[in-house]
Amino acid sequence: MNLIIGGGITGLSFLFFDKTKERLLIEKDTTLGGYCRTIKRNGFVWDYSGHFFHFQDKDIKKLLLSKLNHQELLEINKRTRIKYEDLYIDYPFQKNIHQLEKKDFIDCLYDLFNAEKADYRTFKEMLFCKFGKSISEKFLIPYNEKLYACDLNTLDRDAMGRFFPYADKNDIIKNFKEQNNSSYNNSFIYPKGGAFEYVNALLKMIDTEQISLNTKVVAIDIHKHEVSLSNGEILIYDNLISTLPFPVLLDLLNINYDHEIYRWNQVLVF
Repeated sequence: MNLIIGGGITGLSFLFFDKTKERLLIEKDTTLGGYCRTIKRNGFVWDYSGHFFHFQDKDIKKLLLSKLNHQELLEINKRTRIKYEDLYIDYPFQKNIHQLEKKDFIDCLYDLFNAEKADYRTFKEMLFCKFGKSISEKFLIPYNEKLYACDLNTLDRDAMGRFFPYADKNDIIKNFKEQNNSSYNNSFIYPKGGAFEYVNALLKMIDTEQISLNTKVVAIDIHKHEVSLSNGEILIYDNLISTLPFPVLLDLLNINYDHEIYRWNQVLVF
């Protein structure tokens, strides 16, 4: 049996695509979706966070949208701004420093051209080396510290991959007159009923008999291929698929590890 831990988008997607005859997904909560969740109140739709589905794979897009009411879908062109003092600056900040007040603009431009070109090992060091002191301290450091809830010196220099909007001096200067703030998610499709409609779309294609809700894993024995549950039940698996944060999985396996290396965090988004 393939045993899947976690009923978020990842776990549900694996359950759908897995063609094994015997498979079971277990979820500790009473509802599915993980942090892709929607609350409806007083005529408003509230998502737990900004879950945008960009559908880089055309086949997956076609599959999921086929289970949604197209009249209830909105195609949104992203427009993001940053409140900096009394101004609203287009995102990304580093490409729109010309929208700042003159003094802040000069500080950012001066530091950009005088940034120390040293070797950098951490994400924070990379910001200073690539964008200079002012751009880093005015926006990039405080924003990313809030987003990742940690000291940026604990993150690898390439920690954010394609999700970080890099820009060199030429890009920044060119943007003064020829504005181009394109990124990996310039547009996205959003259901009027909230991001949870994507979960509902997945569930239309899944046998819910293969899902066990309100079921928490308390221990895993990888030698016996056993998973112990909070209700006292023990499940035997052939393959274990975990969508848990990696340190949580290591704790369940009773494996000693360096907590400074393997860490995870959660961010509450208003």
